[in-house]
Amino acid sequence: MSKGALGMLSAYWPEDTARYAHVPLQRVTQACVYRPAEDAADRTALVSADRSLAYGELATRVAAAAAALRERGEAGQRVAVIAADPFDLIVAGLAALDADRLAWWSDVTPAAETLAAFQPDLAILGSGSDGPSGDAAVVRLEQLSGPPELGVAPRPKLRNPILALPDPRSGEVLHNHKTLLATSIAFGSFFMLEPGSTLALLEPPSGWLGLAALLAALRSSATVICAWHDADALPEERCDYAVVGRRQAEARFLAPGSRPYLGRIGAGAIVGIEAGLRTSRRRRLVRRLHTAVLTVFGRNDLGPVLASHPSWFLDDAAGIPLPNVDLRPLDPADGRELSIGWDAVEEAEMGVKSALAPVGGELSGQWLRTREVAHVDPTGLYFLRPPVVGD
Repeated sequence: MSKGALGMLSAYWPEDTARYAHVPLQRVTQACVYRPAEDAADRTALVSADRSLAYGELATRVAAAAAALRERGEAGQRVAVIAADPFDLIVAGLAALDADRLAWWSDVTPAAETLAAFQPDLAILGSGSDGPSGDAAVVRLEQLSGPPELGVAPRPKLRNPILALPDPRSGEVLHNHKTLLATSIAFGSFFMLEPGSTLALLEPPSGWLGLAALLAALRSSATVICAWHDADALPEERCDYAVVGRRQAEARFLAPGSRPYLGRIGAGAIVGIEAGLRTSRRRRLVRRLHTAVLTVFGRNDLGPVLASHPSWFLDDAAGIPLPNVDLRPLDPADGRELSIGWDAVEEAEMGVKSALAPVGGELSGQWLRTREVAHVDPTGLYFLRPPVVGD
């Protein structure tokens, strides 16, 4: 971004929102599991339709499973976590990250070819989940037990990959402790999550949106309502945010016969988009939900990039960069960096430099290509090229 554009943006930047945030050198589980448990072990971490889990119990279960995993193999071992039960998915998934395994999370039993593409050495199954076909060893989560040593583990190599997300072009994109922790810090601070906040998660944490929201909420000692499989898990009382992808939002909230959730989402619905969202659809969601619709643009291969700030957004804008995300105009024809800034171009491809982005990606110079064309208004809001009719 040019100095001129930065000057315009700084005049409008939301108050109390850091543009850049320090990312400590520690495991993501240290910040998102063990520290919150130390601060308030009895605070509720996870909620479903019929049960809840406190931070202290979450930390104990994660630590025990991670200790058992360390006894079963070496760091870097490829581990598939398969669990329809949301608590099992989160506990087993976080344990795999804590044990420095390369984890892949799925809330459904994956197809044989999908699992084969990941090539796991070990599959962890939650209660009631079917065993996968293939050559991987299989263990039930309840078998991963042992004396937990909260936060005690070998010194991590923070840049080694610990999480794989699916990508149609490369097969998988890889995260490490540093990128996941940066994501949790950026997402949580941007949406002002804090102890006592409640966040209804309508997307599983097996993709960029659910993952970012889950880690941000846990690091902020907020309460996560696990509602991606069970619409009834969203409680009758108000929650602060509901996190949902665009297609899921339309199916849940706009389809005939869908439950309205009127008045039950306080601060806003955080709606994940992977391209532009037509203003008319966004306003339909606003009317249906009686709350703000805050878009977040991102993908598995980018992480979250742009978002509507709760205090400052327009219905036709994708948002502003999240903390620790820098954007630069690229030539859409070849991806080369333009020599002029956003304030001097009408439209350009967005190039991303981000602590939140996974390792790898299609680079052009120092910038990760998004293939998304956007323009920027004088306040620093980014507008994605409108989707084709019928999208």
